[in-house]
Amino acid sequence: MRTSTAFFAGAGTVAIAVAAGLGAGLVIAEGMNPKAPALESTRLERAAPAAPSPSPTATSYLAATQAAATAPIKVTPAQAEPVPEPSAAPASAPAVTAQDAATENAPAQAQEKTAEKAPDPDLTAREAERKRAAEQRRAERHRQVAERRRQRREQDLRAVEQAVRENSMPRAYAAQPVDMDAPRFRLFGDD
Repeated sequence: MRTSTAFFAGAGTVAIAVAAGLGAGLVIAEGMNPKAPALESTRLERAAPAAPSPSPTATSYLAATQAAATAPIKVTPAQAEPVPEPSAAPASAPAVTAQDAATENAPAQAQEKTAEKAPDPDLTAREAERKRAAEQRRAERHRQVAERRRQRREQDLRAVEQAVRENSMPRAYAAQPVDMDAPRFRLFGDD
């Protein structure tokens, strides 16, 4: 019974291995040389209608761009500002116009804009210090992890070394040989 079971287990294993090998070979061959191109379509493609419906936004967009592209561009010359005539105001009191006031405020506005854009030196120094401290903490954590790994490795090596020493120490065997009552065959006399 045991022999027939072993035979059928071995023959079954061989048959399964051969079938798996042939199946894998056919799959690879089909992948490299397909017989017909597979028509793969997703569920969305199958559910979609054959003719797309016209979109009203697309046509309005196209009409607007085509109108802008084909219409001629009309350029009108800029109108020059009238130059004010000097009035009869007294010479000691200069006339302040809106344009003069705007030019006086321009440097102040430019300074405000550059002040807003320019980084605060204290803020940049604090940011640099914060980054440096974070980098130091990260480096310290890295050193601690490396030290723990080194200690763990040394402990493992010591444990292996101790196990090897225990296994390789000479063992104390019984000092007297054990007598076994077994028949002795003496072929060439009493030796």
